[in-house]
Amino acid sequence: MDTKTSLMNGDGGASELFTKHLTRVEVSPYVVALDVRPFGALPIQQRIQAGFDLDLYANGLKHGSLSFENGELQETVNELCAACGQAIAHAKENCQIEIIPFNTTLVLDTQSHLQPEALVRIRLSHPGGLDQPAGANEEKALADLLERLHSLGVRRY
Repeated sequence: MDTKTSLMNGDGGASELFTKHLTRVEVSPYVVALDVRPFGALPIQQRIQAGFDLDLYANGLKHGSLSFENGELQETVNELCAACGQAIAHAKENCQIEIIPFNTTLVLDTQSHLQPEALVRIRLSHPGGLDQPAGANEEKALADLLERLHSLGVRRY
């Protein structure tokens, strides 16, 4: 796909990047541990689901395998971050969205003969305090973002 087609599609080339790297996504809850220490009482630890993590995994292009030696991991992570930026560009929900690159991490895909993959995380959380659980805004943002990623060629794992 050339640049003109990507711009006409309105994805800035994200679809092409996700497709060429065979990108897949896994969703998990984003949980924080809140340690409350009232004066004169025992500490109380609470686990609160503050949002969702979308982990995007991508294969390398050269020889189908990523490594630390040739800089391909960093290049793949950079491309994946740029594509994620395009995917979240139209998010209008009242939630906080972060793109978290894992520049020094290779993940081994157990479903595909331990194929090494790059990892980038998109975190959806609320803009309020950590003691507030995720709500309808985060769930709607998750559904919208998953639909957008699917339309850009990302497979759900």
